[in-house]
Amino acid sequence: MSRLNIVVILMVAVLLGTLLSVFTTNTESVVFARAFAEPGIEFKVSGTLDANYPVLYDPLQDVAETRFHMKDKDGKVQEVLLRKSKPTGLEQSESIDLYGKVIDGEFIATDMLMKCPSKYNEESHSLAEAVPEAG
Repeated sequence: MSRLNIVVILMVAVLLGTLLSVFTTNTESVVFARAFAEPGIEFKVSGTLDANYPVLYDPLQDVAETRFHMKDKDGKVQEVLLRKSKPTGLEQSESIDLYGKVIDGEFIATDMLMKCPSKYNEESHSLAEAVPEAG
């Protein structure tokens, strides 16, 4: 077998592996009801932090465990176990995307993305105030 044939076979294998991983990843955003209906399957659940419940994080007990309640797009509030340390700005986040699955009746998230409020929103700041005038 020539070197060219080996290189072509390796490139095809890498391409097929990449395509397979792209098409098998589930990025569909669902609500908690769907995630609980299909335990063991990873989903993305989008929602907001429910400030009526405390965020529980004790790094002395477990540095990679944060518990909080999130309200999904249907308005259902669910306790969530995030398998990471408490993200900075969690309480100020506008929205949350959790990536995880239901195991033994509990939603366990392995990754999380937050959208935080803009530093320069129209209500509290303007861009003109943020940029000093040259002069």
